[in-house]
Amino acid sequence: MRNNTLKVAKLAALAAAATLTLAGCGSSGSGDATTGAEPSGDFNVWWYEKDTAMATTWAAALDELKAKYPKVNVKFELKTWDQIQKAGNAILDSDQAPDLAEWNKGNATAGSASQAGLLTNLDDYAKKYGWDTKLPESALLYGRYTDGLMGTGSIYGLSTYGEYVSWFYNKDYFDKNKLTAPTTPEELDALLATLKGQGQTMALGGAGYQIVHLAYALALTNADQQWVSDFQFFANPVDFSTASKEWGYAAAKIADWKSKGYFDAKVSGISPDDAVAAFEAGKNPLILGGTWLDDGIQKTTTAFQWGKFQNPGNLSVGSAGNLLVIPSKSKQKDLAAEFIDMILSTKYQNMLGNNGGLPLLAEPSALTNEVTVKSYAVFDNIVKNNQLGMYPDWPVPGYYETQLAAGTKLLSDGDAAAYLKTIGDFYEQNKP
Repeated sequence: MRNNTLKVAKLAALAAAATLTLAGCGSSGSGDATTGAEPSGDFNVWWYEKDTAMATTWAAALDELKAKYPKVNVKFELKTWDQIQKAGNAILDSDQAPDLAEWNKGNATAGSASQAGLLTNLDDYAKKYGWDTKLPESALLYGRYTDGLMGTGSIYGLSTYGEYVSWFYNKDYFDKNKLTAPTTPEELDALLATLKGQGQTMALGGAGYQIVHLAYALALTNADQQWVSDFQFFANPVDFSTASKEWGYAAAKIADWKSKGYFDAKVSGISPDDAVAAFEAGKNPLILGGTWLDDGIQKTTTAFQWGKFQNPGNLSVGSAGNLLVIPSKSKQKDLAAEFIDMILSTKYQNMLGNNGGLPLLAEPSALTNEVTVKSYAVFDNIVKNNQLGMYPDWPVPGYYETQLAAGTKLLSDGDAAAYLKTIGDFYEQNKP
């Protein structure tokens, strides 16, 4: 998702009027914005990227920041996605809150934190650094929240990269067996049947996030952007019945694939990490995964060539990436904002791309990394056709855990109606 090639139809979002001055956004620890005093003191930074293009790029920028401000004591801590998902607000509301952090986007996470007053309103910083004009609105909207709902209002976080979910496949296996990447749902069904006939199944972590993504990917098969708006922003009621062409189709398809043996027999107990390892080892020729796997798969998979194809259908799971946020309790707000601006600079956006990530503001001519080029070929088609469908757990707090438990159970018992009732009831009971 690059600024000068992005063709996503912009979602309307009006930034709320800024009420804080830049001097008020800062703190004594990060230097005086009026006098220009050099920043000093501790600067606590968290993110959960590990062995990814983002982790490598952000670490390089952090090193530059250290060199620029020798009086600053940079303290970095590696967290996990689950830690932020499960205990994020409690951490932000404590004396352990960092000065800068990577945060999960969506109503249930960044939205909930912004509504609780735990994140700094970044509108003034956006104007100071030009983020509100450099980044396309289709990327900014993931950091905009009004009353905890994503898409409009003030900026509480910035995405610095893009991501999407698609199928990774063993290109050597496909070529050897004269298989082609499917472009329709019917062709995907036929491919899975052929693989089953060859003694192969897809790799799937049914005990983790991959089943959540698979269910939503299938729901998006027949969805349109109005349905996404209905589901994510509660514009209209959402149908969770077995007859619905979105969630109903998804549940029925997973139950059908289970009955036909397209999953490993023990799929409900397999972790995403183990599923990825199986694909990387060549044990399974197909896996559904996000672009956060690109770099690891490229580095680990050396015995065969791999490729990617978009999940057949109308829309795809994906968005601009997770957010960099400045907690309200940060004592280094100005310094944190400066770091975010570094990450969005052409220098580090190009570095991100050439480390294997999907930058938002890079120079296309400067990107030479084969992983980025390979992944962007799919991503460009998704964004230029306005096919990003966001993520399934965003609408209401706690939805990820509910969808995961229901999805794992569906893979075990094949009861589509029970799955739909579980995720539908939770959604209806917790939506605003």
